[in-house]
Amino acid sequence: MNIITASSLITVLVAMPLSPVIAANDGTIEISGRITATTCEVEGKPPGSGAVTKTVDFGDISAGNLATEGQTSGDRGFQIHIGGNAECIDGGLAKIRFDPASPSLDRTTGRLNIDAVADAAKNVQIQIANQDGTPINMYTEDSQGTTIVGTSAIIPLIARYYSTGKAEKGAANSRVGFQVVYQ
Repeated sequence: MNIITASSLITVLVAMPLSPVIAANDGTIEISGRITATTCEVEGKPPGSGAVTKTVDFGDISAGNLATEGQTSGDRGFQIHIGGNAECIDGGLAKIRFDPASPSLDRTTGRLNIDAVADAAKNVQIQIANQDGTPINMYTEDSQGTTIVGTSAIIPLIARYYSTGKAEKGAANSRVGFQVVYQ
């Protein structure tokens, strides 16, 4: 009769090689991109500094203008000015990329949620669009590009309210981070 002591069993288990569990991949994530030499100042501030704040003031917009889902109102054009420094190379294409980690960004719609404050408007989001009015899904898309000429460019955008249902009155403020990207 063989008696296995606890210490001899531990010795056997420790000496056994561990074999990894092997599973087939479900797919592949392909990563592509380029590193560019173009780094333009943004609104006169160093790129990547986070020092730029663009303010878009809608003023007062009637809830009646946002009575049904999908209605937009309050279109306000604004611009991001880049360049003026030697590293802002002519011929490059500059676009605005929105920070997908911005807390207000609705990842499903690509629009901005309104700040959750006591007197917040209801059934309203904020949509950003290109100059031609086409909406930008800020979670998945960049703005349309603008060519850098004379070491500078202006990237035109539109902000507007978007109704997710019958809008109710209240404060309708939000924000999103952005960066300038180049092609």
